[in-house]
Amino acid sequence: MNNLKIQKSVVTAVLVLLPLLSFADGFPFVKLTSKENKMITLRVGSAESDLTNIRIKNQFGQVLYTETVENVNGILKNFDLRHLESGRYSIELENALNIEVLPITITWDSVTVAENQFNTIHKPFVKLKQNGIVDFNYLNINSNKTSVLITNSKGNVIYKEDLGSQSGIEKRFDISSLDKGEYQIMVQSGDRNFKHSIAL
Repeated sequence: MNNLKIQKSVVTAVLVLLPLLSFADGFPFVKLTSKENKMITLRVGSAESDLTNIRIKNQFGQVLYTETVENVNGILKNFDLRHLESGRYSIELENALNIEVLPITITWDSVTVAENQFNTIHKPFVKLKQNGIVDFNYLNINSNKTSVLITNSKGNVIYKEDLGSQSGIEKRFDISSLDKGEYQIMVQSGDRNFKHSIAL
């Protein structure tokens, strides 16, 4: 663990915003419309990331439906939710950049879309350079408690750090002295877990 060099700078959201702008706009347009007979229509504008994963979760976080679709010219999908029990649910859209969370409430005869509660989660940005330097940026808008863990291909922990709940985090890892192979950078922020694979 001693052969990993870490450079850290925790900055405000304003300062970290500029390097994050290139990947902070993954979903330029999202519209969720409630229709009759517990039907909803999802419209998503075309995004920089071609693939989008669509998930429907219940209030306990269990995934009830998942599908990965191409998003080159936008997405238009209809969902029939008549088979779901009354309660709180969410529709999540995930691409390489962001996760968009769209809360809905289902009753015995209708679906209500809570547009004022739509939430965008920016995923951590990890880039490995040729010299073995890993740049890490995370726009933690909700100020969730965050930690990072680096493991090798055998699952051994190479590095671990609690990053606190700062709104913007920039870090630089020098892994050039590590053995060649596959490594995992795992980030836990609130109830979300993100994983990035890198290879030396």
